[in-house]
Amino acid sequence: MKKQVFSLQEWSDARLDWSTNPTYNSDVPVIYTSQDYVWIPSLVVSNSVEDLAVISDNTVVIRVTNDGTLNWTPGGVYQTQCSTDVTYYPFDTQVCSVILSTWGYTSIEITLNSTGVDLSYYEPDGEWEFISNSVTTTTRTSGQNSMPQVSFEMTFKRRPVYQVMNTILPMMLLGLLSCFVFHLHPDSGEKIGYSLTTLLAFAVYLTIVSAEMPTTSLHTAYLSVYLVIMLTMGVSAVLLSLFIINCHHTKEDKPIPNYIENLCSASKKITCSNCCKKNVVNDMEKSEKLETDRTAVDAFQPELSWSEVATILDRFFFKLYLIVFFGLTIIVLLILVIHYYIV
Repeated sequence: MKKQVFSLQEWSDARLDWSTNPTYNSDVPVIYTSQDYVWIPSLVVSNSVEDLAVISDNTVVIRVTNDGTLNWTPGGVYQTQCSTDVTYYPFDTQVCSVILSTWGYTSIEITLNSTGVDLSYYEPDGEWEFISNSVTTTTRTSGQNSMPQVSFEMTFKRRPVYQVMNTILPMMLLGLLSCFVFHLHPDSGEKIGYSLTTLLAFAVYLTIVSAEMPTTSLHTAYLSVYLVIMLTMGVSAVLLSLFIINCHHTKEDKPIPNYIENLCSASKKITCSNCCKKNVVNDMEKSEKLETDRTAVDAFQPELSWSEVATILDRFFFKLYLIVFFGLTIIVLLILVIHYYIV
């Protein structure tokens, strides 16, 4: 994470104390100098990923008061390493830190203290919302010596509106379009073209989404899992469409395998479809008509045709895809939104 930082450093140097000198105490309360003429603490940003060097800026003056107190405010742009957790991307919260450590001095020579993070110059960002900050003073061991360090941890929450409008919503609409391939009749001639076009649009958009998503293998985003499942559904929709079209155009004299008949029977029970049942109505008395019809329906099971098989499978997979799509979408959105607003 790249950030612009001004570090306000203050320390005391007894050699520069002239408050007890009556000659200069009242006339010279403050002097200004540079780092070439006074001692400055050797500090580094130890978790920097660009430049690991001692903080130094000869252009920034050092303010020295008559009691030997020195104030120095060097600034710089630092890119530090952050452990990114993309599990709930784009509704994620990240914690990044800037660690200041001494260079060459142990905790015996230098003691580091901090008063916190001053947000007077903070400018709101369009992608991230600043939530909170904390300061921790610790020591790190180097051989037999202990080096003091101060860690400034800052918590940021991503603003998800841009990602929702440009990533999640379009991908959901493309996933919904994949379900309607089973609503096209096999004789329309557009079944394969429709499914391939939808799959191609989904794949192209997936490359754009992958470029926007942070690259890490430590955590897997729920959105990535969702997109992979949607892509798998799009590929399977193409294969199932080929199978249904093949069934529709199969010659009627070819027997239907048992597994297809069992699949159609189960599909009709699940979807409550009676498209392949032909009710036999006999010319009987009205008092006996209901019982006779029930007996005829149960006893007469006409043989399926290949076109009826294609119709049954289309209806079954259309409803199945819609249930899976809406169920998975609602679950993923609930997980992301609940974590963003409640956790």
